[in-house]
Amino acid sequence: MTSMPLAPFPHTPGRNDLCPCGSGSKYKKCCARKDETSRHNLGKKAALESVLRRFFESHPRPAEQKNLSAWKSGLDARLQAAYGADKTDAIVGDTFFFGREVSIWNAFLQREAQEPANAAIAGALRGWTDPRFAVLRILPNAAAAEVGTGFETASPPDEAVQAAELLTGALFALRAGDPFRPQPGTIVLGFWIPGLERSEPLTALNSLVLIEEPEEESVRRLEKRFRESGAADVPQFYLDNFALVYETFGREAQPPAAEPLPQVVAEAVDRLEKCLVDRDVKHDRLMDVFFRFLKRKREKPDPGTAAAAAVLFGQRQGWLPSEWDFGRLAAKFGADPNEAGQLAQDMLAFEQRTSIYREAEERIGFRVGTDPEAEEFRQWQLYMHVKDLDVPGEAALRRQMDYYARLPYSPASREEEAQLRVYEAYLARESALGAEKLAEALRLDPDNADALLLSAEAEPDAARREELLERAERSALRRYEPDVQPAWLHLPNRPYLRILLRRAVLDAEAGRAAAAFERLYRLLRHNPADHQGARYAALSALLAQGDLDAASNLLGHYAEGSGDNGFYRWFEWAIAYRRDRFGAAAAQAYRTAVEANPYAEKYVRDRPAAQPYPRSAVVTPRSPEEARLIWTLLRPAL
Repeated sequence: MTSMPLAPFPHTPGRNDLCPCGSGSKYKKCCARKDETSRHNLGKKAALESVLRRFFESHPRPAEQKNLSAWKSGLDARLQAAYGADKTDAIVGDTFFFGREVSIWNAFLQREAQEPANAAIAGALRGWTDPRFAVLRILPNAAAAEVGTGFETASPPDEAVQAAELLTGALFALRAGDPFRPQPGTIVLGFWIPGLERSEPLTALNSLVLIEEPEEESVRRLEKRFRESGAADVPQFYLDNFALVYETFGREAQPPAAEPLPQVVAEAVDRLEKCLVDRDVKHDRLMDVFFRFLKRKREKPDPGTAAAAAVLFGQRQGWLPSEWDFGRLAAKFGADPNEAGQLAQDMLAFEQRTSIYREAEERIGFRVGTDPEAEEFRQWQLYMHVKDLDVPGEAALRRQMDYYARLPYSPASREEEAQLRVYEAYLARESALGAEKLAEALRLDPDNADALLLSAEAEPDAARREELLERAERSALRRYEPDVQPAWLHLPNRPYLRILLRRAVLDAEAGRAAAAFERLYRLLRHNPADHQGARYAALSALLAQGDLDAASNLLGHYAEGSGDNGFYRWFEWAIAYRRDRFGAAAAQAYRTAVEANPYAEKYVRDRPAAQPYPRSAVVTPRSPEEARLIWTLLRPAL
């Protein structure tokens, strides 16, 4: 039996230091008293932790072993098959000491509360008697405002998750942290105790059982068994039926982390992904639902039927094109359409049951291109608000930034007004509005670098476009501050950096690889952290020149520890291919690159014309749009 830690100790500033809150006062005259109270409470929590350790280290005692063995024999046969030996031992110990023979635990706490050394925590120890056993479902974060601790209403802090008791509907806040970070929808079985204050979240007393994405049939079975038990209340039902409660969810218990993924699941996922790759489609949510559904399904379907069902499910959800001929796809998968249809229905029921507890995942991707984005416009307005403020301390500056982030900026000069207008021009959705904003910006400041760059983008005459780009670069360079690092994070530097990248891209598209690399190398020296992705274009220019050693060195500089970055893996293949296209190194690099982004394989195989480098795009890893950009960069080298 092992206990969960209660809290860490924070760093303490010196009494004569400036207060970290940013008030400008000395720490001893500001937040010292409040922090002293906090440290005092943390000391109490450390003392409580030591009490828990003493109990777990000293039990079971020899006098308790006979009764514990009898209790274990009654639970072992029913639970070992579902939970394994180690987890079953933890369940047996918890239910014995905190449920069946809770008097042992209560007597221990009473003795500890009477110890003079524990006088400061005696009240909390008495609150730990008769721990609460509960079967809880973790709620989405939106339920936070409605949840208390189960003892009295309180707003749960950041380190809490919200939960509802399955049989009573009672709401709780539970203390979260490593290793307890359950996802919404998870069912949790275990014993809980209050924190130092009764308004704090409940803390897990010892081991927990977590059931991810449980079957609703298990929940209904628990409810039925409670109704038929005749128990006076839910706590009495749990006390009389611990084995039954754990057994109800036993078939769904989390498998050991080391358990390998069944081959049939891996093959089904591979077949579905290959189908999507062939059609240049990516849908992370479909792949996620499909994987979770197959992993939880006790009787696994054959891979072809499963993949066909996933396609049909995706069509019914509107995630995949409806014009795909499901009959032909089912035949290609070797699946019976009727079986696949029933499995798709099961998948739909699974998604409906589990999706209400799963929060929308943030889209993971990175921006590429040369146009400024909406976020930069917001950052520029905030920068203009605070750039001349004299604020003591980082915390005070943060408060000012939080305040001004809500306010639009009113320009104080024609130059500032021009920069605001050119941001509006870049972000305009209608070309007529964009042209109008650009004209206003140029009237206000004919030398605005971003306005000149945007004018060059629309200029059809090559000589005139080059003239505008030269003017834009000279104007941006006059305002560039090379001593501020990282260069990209200083907003006045961005026009110069984006103009360098845009001119390099245009050079590369015109076949001027040497000129493109010169600008890109200059850009990487100014901004080594490379917030713009210029290294990818630089690798492309080096490969186009045939300078494989320089490309390999640059790739090694940036790619170390990059994992499965599709750009790097395909560049590694391109270098190996140029050196020896039939060699073993090229063959191995090709297999690695296809795994990193399989959508790019068709471009390498078919060699179509490359698309222009994007002015503004969001690229997600292992996606069709990433593959198209990879090919834009690889094409000149091949």
